[in-house]
Amino acid sequence: MKSLTFVSLSSLAALALGSIPVASVTGQSAGTSSAHPQTTAAAIDTVPPKTVIETPFTIQSGTLTLPGTLTLPAKYRHQIPVALIVAGSGPTDRNGNSAGALRAQNNSNLYAILAWQLANAGIASVRYDKRVLGDNLQKIDLASTSIDDFIADAIAGARRLVADRRFSKVILIGHSEGAELVLQAVNRGAPAAGIVMMSGAGRPIMPVLREQISKQLPPAEIVKWDSASARYLRGQDPGDVHPGLRPLLLPTNRKFMQSWVKYDPGVEIAKVKVPVLIVQGGRDIQISEADARALKAAQPAAKLVLIPAANHVFRAAASDDRMAQTKLYADPTIPVVPELTPAIVEWINKLR
Repeated sequence: MKSLTFVSLSSLAALALGSIPVASVTGQSAGTSSAHPQTTAAAIDTVPPKTVIETPFTIQSGTLTLPGTLTLPAKYRHQIPVALIVAGSGPTDRNGNSAGALRAQNNSNLYAILAWQLANAGIASVRYDKRVLGDNLQKIDLASTSIDDFIADAIAGARRLVADRRFSKVILIGHSEGAELVLQAVNRGAPAAGIVMMSGAGRPIMPVLREQISKQLPPAEIVKWDSASARYLRGQDPGDVHPGLRPLLLPTNRKFMQSWVKYDPGVEIAKVKVPVLIVQGGRDIQISEADARALKAAQPAAKLVLIPAANHVFRAAASDDRMAQTKLYADPTIPVVPELTPAIVEWINKLR
């Protein structure tokens, strides 16, 4: 059993607050350049196409300034829709890539590619680095950070965009944990015309984690996990647990996990007052089709789009085998499934 493989690939909460050292993301993958570099075959999905313009964009959330990227069509017209793209769990940067030791395992560039494809369809977007990245990591106290802080960041981003007169309406797009964040954000007052939940859980996080772990470890290890995680959430020493699961039980992340376990996506989506689009892959080894259907059942007015071949980062997968899917997380030149962006664009264009 390769513990790093299952912790990083098949756990929504793995390294949720940077359980490994988090480095500032630099270079092209940081997505801060406004230039149009020459696109080569090897870099087809790692640099912006000439059809888009990218400029720095910041979001002020409390005392923090979150750096981001605004993506516009090269032939920009006034008053177009804009999407705020909210990242998933872990030390994930604005482009959908993980910093530090996970860089080689999660380098899908999903959010950047989505932003470029949206721009080509006439929809602007902003994607931003989470508060646990770069200079901001030195300004926060991880031990006192909760999921509410990440929700506040999404709310701040939505308010920044709704005040920008270049845009006609604001849509929140969240992936994985980000899908949960945008859902809570709108329920706490984030101004948005609608939300898109990509690969979002339909259950509280602990049942999701247990299901993921149970597919990869023997029953005896699951029993130890149940006891250890319960002690951890009560504020006690978790005790004996499989080495690969220890990053989920670090003292630094305790408050975050304690706040996350209280969140029930089914309850939240039932309360939402704006249109919702749920997009789910049939080959997702982290979140299941059952989660998407549970969200739909809790909010019948939501639109559900199932993409049978898509995995968690919306690449076409031939099977549900974790090891077989590894390259799909690591190679940004593998195309995003063609159904993803058109489904989002069509839904956004129908919003009032």
